[in-house]
Amino acid sequence: MTVDELGDVVVHTAAADLGIVFAAVMLHGEDGELYRSIVHPETSPVLAMWQALPIRGPAAAADVVRDRRPRYHRSRAEYLADYPDRVQTVRVLGLNASAHLPLVVSGRLIGVLVLVWNLPRDFDPGDQAFLQTLAGICAHALERARLYERQTTLVAVLQRAILPQRLPDPVGVRLSARYLPASRDVGIGGDWYDAIVLPDGALMVVVGDVGGHGLGAIAIMAELHQATRAYALQGRSPAEITTQLAANLAGQGDETLATAVVAHLTPGERWLTWSCAGHPPPLLIAGSSTRYLEQVHGPILGAVPGHQYGQSELSLPPGCRLLLYSDGLVERRGASLSLGLDAFAAAASAGAASGPGADGQPGRGGGLEDLCDGILTEITTPAGRDDDVCLLAVGLD
Repeated sequence: MTVDELGDVVVHTAAADLGIVFAAVMLHGEDGELYRSIVHPETSPVLAMWQALPIRGPAAAADVVRDRRPRYHRSRAEYLADYPDRVQTVRVLGLNASAHLPLVVSGRLIGVLVLVWNLPRDFDPGDQAFLQTLAGICAHALERARLYERQTTLVAVLQRAILPQRLPDPVGVRLSARYLPASRDVGIGGDWYDAIVLPDGALMVVVGDVGGHGLGAIAIMAELHQATRAYALQGRSPAEITTQLAANLAGQGDETLATAVVAHLTPGERWLTWSCAGHPPPLLIAGSSTRYLEQVHGPILGAVPGHQYGQSELSLPPGCRLLLYSDGLVERRGASLSLGLDAFAAAASAGAASGPGADGQPGRGGGLEDLCDGILTEITTPAGRDDDVCLLAVGLD
C-alpha cells in the first residue's frame, strides 16, 4: 500500500527470482532529485557504501536519469571501463553484471531500478525485453503507491484539522476522547466527534459517522462538523440539529448518508437531552451499573428527506459517565452487533469499577482517561480494523 512496502517487494522478489545479489529502487521527485532509496540486502557495508555514493556522480544510475535509457553491463570489467572510479562499489556489491533500468510513467522518469548479479551475464534481446517490461510494471505500481500515499496523507491532515485539537474544560464536567483510524487497506473514514461549551455554560457533545472512506467522506465530515457547531451556538436543540443536518445531506442529491448522536448537557442540573439519528446508542455508567440509552429518534441522516427528528430527556445521577462512540467500536464483520454491544458494556463496567486513574485524581480526569484506554485495549485490536473507532467520554464530577 505504500512506496516503501512496494519497494521491499520489488527488491526482495528480484533477489529471490532473478538470482541477483543486490537490488535497489531509487525514486526521484518531480525536480529530478533523489528522495528515497530502497535496497536489498540491507547489510551494513552495503548501506554505508550506498549512502556515500554521490547522487549525480559518474555512475550508471546517474546516466539513466540523464537520458532515460537502460544500461547493461555484462561483466565487472565492462562496468569499470565505463566507471573506473567505482572500484569500491563493485567490490562491496559483488558486481559481475548489472542492469540499470529507468522507471518511467507517462513519459516522466520517477526513478531507477538497479539489479546486480555476481556472475557475468549475457543480456540478449530477450533478457533486455523482459527486464524493461519488469521495470515498466514496477514503475506504474510505484506511482500508484506514491499517489495513494499522497492522498492518504492529505486526508489524514484534513481529518486532524477538523477533529478538536483540544477538548474544552467546562465546570463540573470531565471530557476524554479517542480516535483510531481503520486499517490502511480500508482507508481513513468519516468518523468525528466534538464538544462545544455554549454561552450559557451548557455543553453540547456529538459523535457522527459519515458513510464511506477517503477524501469524499472527510469533506462531508467537515461540513457536518461545522454545521453542528453553528447550530449549537445558535441555541438549537439536539432534535433541531439532527433535523437540519439530515436536510443538509438530503439536499445534496448524492446519496451520502451519515449517522449522529447529539447531546445537550446542563452540568449544574445534571439534565441530558439527546437526539439519536440512526447511530449506536450512548452508554450510561452510573455506579456499578451500565445501560444503553436505546431511544432512536429518526433514521440515518439523509435517508428520509424532510424527516423531523425527536429527542429524549434524562436526569443524570451524580458522578455518572456517558460514552458516545462510533459503530467501529462495536461492529465486527461476521459477528452479531449485540455481542459487540455486550462486550463494550462489559469493558466499560470493568473500567469504571477499577477505581481512580494512575494519578490518583479521578475528579481531575485520570479515571476517565484510564477508562477510555481500558475500553480500547479490551475490545479493539492494533491492526486489521474494518472501520474507524471514535470514543467520547463525558464524566460528571
